Amino acid sequence: MRFHAIILLTGLLLLGASAHATDDPHAGANAIACEQCHISHNSLGDILVESTDGLVSTLCLSCHSPGGWVNMTKELSSSEIAQPGVSGTSHAWDVPADNATRGAQAPLDATLLDHLAADGSITCATCHDPHSNSTPPFLRLDNSADALCLDCHRSRDMTSVRTYTGNDLSHPVGATLPSSGTYHNPPLDVDGNPQPSDGNTTNDFVVTGNLVRCTSCHGIHKTDSNSGTVDGF
Repeated sequence: MRFHAIILLTGLLLLGASAHATDDPHAGANAIACEQCHISHNSLGDILVESTDGLVSTLCLSCHSPGGWVNMTKELSSSEIAQPGVSGTSHAWDVPADNATRGAQAPLDATLLDHLAADGSITCATCHDPHSNSTPPFLRLDNSADALCLDCHRSRDMTSVRTYTGNDLSHPVGATLPSSGTYHNPPLDVDGNPQPSDGNTTNDFVVTGNLVRCTSCHGIHKTDSNSGTVDGF
């Protein structure tokens, strides 16, 4: 009986290991062991990571940067954090989630809110779930309709057309692009040419289902917002 119990227990452990591997795309794709990010005892963070939660992005960048642990195709560096009007090509991290200047507030979604750093800052893990790619690319929320963007940037969530008042206003999002001669369907490239006319996909605005979204004009990573570059934006 004892022998059979040991066999059963071993089988359950192997089944559990198999289920974990399925649940952990990072490990499955790149042979990253759990203990490379997590420690079982005396961890500094509340998610058993090798750093405090305020340094989660540093932990991510230990792989996702040039010369990192693993030869990642998705490379970022702290120098790419956007400073609007100055420099940077990626949505900022390790910055306060609540930022009136950028039209941002702390998220309402419980999962996003739970993955802010202790000081209320955004980390990579606020938006990305390293253990699930059910919503690519490893997003915590489906962003096909900009739900992830608008959870924090909900003050920008306006569908009505705004008339100029002398103050900074926002282009409407979630608004349908009418099918008329006044509008281009699809919209023109930022250089004024019909898309896709020049083979440069960074010129293309994205309008899904004839709706203008945040992501119609804005990128998240590896964007430049520089009118002097070849994509003209």
